[in-house]
Amino acid sequence: MDNHWNEVMELAKKYGFIVQAYGGVATLATHESQKSQLGMERYEEIQKMNGLEVQG
Repeated sequence: MDNHWNEVMELAKKYGFIVQAYGGVATLATHESQKSQLGMERYEEIQKMNGLEVQG
């Protein structure tokens, strides 16, 4: 089943759900959760890390 990992990670990146990833482990969170738990500034940093632009 691990051969699907790259597919899952690409989708998570595409939609901006990756909060942290390292060594085959990833933390995913919804956009609303990221905003409420981490604040707007950190949310925007995370979205940039995922290659996305935040729409104000």
